[in-house]
Amino acid sequence: METRKKVAVLGLRDTGYRSALFLAGRGYQVFASDNSSARDILSNVESLRDQGIEAECGRHTREKIFNQDWVLVSPGIPPSCEIYQEIRAAGKPVYSEIEVASWFNRSGCIVAVTGSCGKTTTATLIARLLDAGGRRAVLCGNIGNPWIGELSRIGPETVVVLELSSFQLMHCVSFVPDIGLLLNIYPNHMDWHADMHEYAGAKLNLFRAMGPSGLMICRKADEARFFPGFRTYARRVYFDQRPAPNPNEAALLCVAEALDCSGDLARKVIDEFGGIEHRLEKFAHKDGVDFINDSKATTTASLAWALEKYPDRKVVLVCGGKLKTDIKDFEALREIVSRTVRCAILIGSARPVIKAAWQGATEILDAGDLEEACRLSLEKCRAGDTVILSPACSSFDMFKDYRERGRVFKETILSKLKTEPACRVRGSGH
Repeated sequence: METRKKVAVLGLRDTGYRSALFLAGRGYQVFASDNSSARDILSNVESLRDQGIEAECGRHTREKIFNQDWVLVSPGIPPSCEIYQEIRAAGKPVYSEIEVASWFNRSGCIVAVTGSCGKTTTATLIARLLDAGGRRAVLCGNIGNPWIGELSRIGPETVVVLELSSFQLMHCVSFVPDIGLLLNIYPNHMDWHADMHEYAGAKLNLFRAMGPSGLMICRKADEARFFPGFRTYARRVYFDQRPAPNPNEAALLCVAEALDCSGDLARKVIDEFGGIEHRLEKFAHKDGVDFINDSKATTTASLAWALEKYPDRKVVLVCGGKLKTDIKDFEALREIVSRTVRCAILIGSARPVIKAAWQGATEILDAGDLEEACRLSLEKCRAGDTVILSPACSSFDMFKDYRERGRVFKETILSKLKTEPACRVRGSGH
C-alpha cells in the first residue's frame, strides 16, 4: 500500500471522481485534474470542490501534479498522452483505481475476469451463480461501477466479482485476485497500447502477484500463442480443454468448480440467463431461427468471440459500420468466417474492406442500410440458423451509438417477423 499521502487523480469521470472522494475520506491530500471541460466532468469538479477537494478541469496544472507523491490514473488517460509521458519520465509512481481499491478491500474472495471480449457476460454469469448459490456477490469494475466506490458495502463474507480491462490492469502492482480468468486475447485497443506484447502483458498482470493458492484460468491456445514462457506461482486450468457447448459455459464451469458451486447450478444459471442488452442478446426465435443482437461487438475480437459459439456454417451475419481497424484484422477472421458463416450481409462504410478480406470465405451480400440487411437476413436464413448483428465496427457512420443500432435492428426484425409470410424463414427442405 502506498502510505505517502499526497496524490494526484487524473481523469474525472466516474472512476476518477469516486477515487478522489474515497482517498480524501481516508485522509489523503488529493489534487484532481482533467484536461476536458465536458459537462459531466465540470459537474464532478464542482462536486469535489464543494467537499473541500482541490480539483480542476480544462487543463493539467503541471506544478501541482508533480508536487504530489504518486498518481492515480483513470482508464481514460492513455499512455500516449503528453501528461502521462511526463509523469512516467519524472519517475512518479502510477497506479490504477483497481490497484488502489485492493489496498482497502475487506472481501474474503476476489474473482477477476479479463479478456479481449466476453468479459461483461461472463462476470455477470459468475455473480449470478454466486447469488443462486446463496452467497453475496458484488459485481463491479469495468462493467460500470468502480470497485473503489463499492468498498463500503463489501465485507469478509462478500465475493467481489471484477470485470477488468487492460487499461485498469496495466497499472496494477500488488493486486491479487483469488481466481483470475483470462477469457481470450485478440488484437484489440491498438490505439491505446503500443503493440500486442504490451496489451497481452497488461492482461497478464492479473496473475503476476498470485501465490500458490491462486487459480489462473485461461485458454491453452492463448498461452501457446501469446505467453508461452509466462511464469506465475498460481495453479493453471485451461477451460478450452474442457468439454462444453461454448466457451462461456466452459469458463463458467471452471470458476464454479473453484467456488465449490455445482456444475448443474452453473448450467441452470446459463439456461436462465436472458443476456445483456446488445451483448449476444437473443431477442427472438421463429421457425427454428434464433435472432441475436450483438451491437456492442465493435471490434473484430468481439466478432470472433461471437462466432465461436456457432459452428457448422449456420450463421447469417450482419456486419459492418465505421471502420475502427485495418484489413489485416478482418483477414485474420477468414478461417472462422469460412467455418461458421453461411452468408455475411455487409453494411456501412467498412463494406469494401470487409468484402476484400472475406472474399471466397463465404457468400457476401451488400446492403444499403440496416433495414435492407434485415430483409436479406430473413431471405437467407434456414431452420437451425442464427441471424446475428455483430458489426465489428463502430456505429457512427449510420447511428448515434451502438445502442441505437441494436434497438433499430431488433425493432426491424421483430416488425418483419410479424408481417412477412412464415416461408420467408425457410425450412431445411426448401
